[in-house]
Amino acid sequence: MSENPIASLIPRGSVGLKLLLVCLLVFAMGIPLLAVGLILHDRQIRAEQVTNEIGARAGGQQVVGGPMLVVPYDGSRTIVDAAGVEHVTPTHGNYVIFAKAGRAQAELAVSERRRGIYRAAVYQATTAFHAEFDPAQAAAHIDAAYRLNWAAARVVMFVRDSRAVSDAAEFRFGDGRTATAAPFADLSTANAQYRMAEDNGVQAFAAPLAFANGPQPFSVDTRLTVGGAQRFAFTAFAQNTTAQIKGNRRDASAQGYFQSVEPLQPGAHGFDAGWNVPLVAGGAEAADLGEGGLAGLTVRDMAIGFVAPDNLYVGVARAVSYGILFIGLVFLATLIFEAVSGKRAHPAQYILVGLTQCVFYLLLLSITEILGFDQAFAIAAAATILLLAYYAGASAREVSVGLTAFAGLSALYGAMYVLLTLEDFALLAGSLVAFIAIAATMIATRRIDWYGRASARAA
Repeated sequence: MSENPIASLIPRGSVGLKLLLVCLLVFAMGIPLLAVGLILHDRQIRAEQVTNEIGARAGGQQVVGGPMLVVPYDGSRTIVDAAGVEHVTPTHGNYVIFAKAGRAQAELAVSERRRGIYRAAVYQATTAFHAEFDPAQAAAHIDAAYRLNWAAARVVMFVRDSRAVSDAAEFRFGDGRTATAAPFADLSTANAQYRMAEDNGVQAFAAPLAFANGPQPFSVDTRLTVGGAQRFAFTAFAQNTTAQIKGNRRDASAQGYFQSVEPLQPGAHGFDAGWNVPLVAGGAEAADLGEGGLAGLTVRDMAIGFVAPDNLYVGVARAVSYGILFIGLVFLATLIFEAVSGKRAHPAQYILVGLTQCVFYLLLLSITEILGFDQAFAIAAAATILLLAYYAGASAREVSVGLTAFAGLSALYGAMYVLLTLEDFALLAGSLVAFIAIAATMIATRRIDWYGRASARAA
């Protein structure tokens, strides 16, 4: 029987041919890794849905706007019709006047609410506000066409969800007067675009402040207790706003449109963050028509956010993204061991080793949901390393092989953990690991007969 000419080019026992096969097996392991990735995506969506439901019952991501002065006005505007004829039509609305200076403070009592394995950070925020107004100065530049009805002026505040307010807001004025706030559903009697309704994202409440003898400077204080989840924010409600938010939770981060005065540094008992927002940074005029309603002010906020439960999946997602790299490293190490020691591993054994590593990511995902990423990685990595080390030693029938595999896999999974915790430098670290692995392989195999011709002649 004549010899196959192609087979003669690559004899049996060729390490080069085995390398090509191993590379194909590495890429084949991408299929189970893809399945793990799809499961991960599904669990992330599920976690987000459940935590949003938990948070919504507690008040959701709450936003609180401090005291502002709202003054109704009457005016007129000229409209030119298609024939070029001018028509003067009356207009009505509300002028929003911001305080000259405002101060907001909040103390957050944060706890965790669970549903099954899912959880959300919920809080009760006790807030205090102080605002100082000079309405005559603020309204001095208003067009004379607007006739302000100072007798119907109101002090207004707003929250994202008033269902989470646990006490009645009472305004205390500098002259000793007090007034209890009531819902204020509309900031315009003429135009629906100024409506302060739930579908605009905020709900307002107000108390009357009638100026009998025209606008006079005044100050107002109020306290409010409100519930929420995941995130709490103040809006910049004055020409110059200072804000402070404290809480009993360490996993907090300063967020929002404005940057905190100093980077948030969680302490032993919680966090403390402060902001100072001048008029030029806030982008608000001394007096403003508030086009779009007070809901438009919510984008200018100072906020504290807590680690969302779906952030637990970030480490797992990063680990899966490097899955092919680490499976390839194990396969490559096994191939080098074959070439150096003369022992042979069957392709089926490579597949079992690869599937074991894929199951590692599934274990990592499932345990992370219950214990958190760090503990989950330790448990999943330990189980995988022990199994693979036992399999290597049992297959080679040598304890030393199992111990060597244990040491090598421990170093590899240790490097993986360090890589995953680097975050900003994960790509650089991954690139260096890949480069070092390739360099080590090239050095270790520099004398290998890739074609296997020597073994073929000996046979």
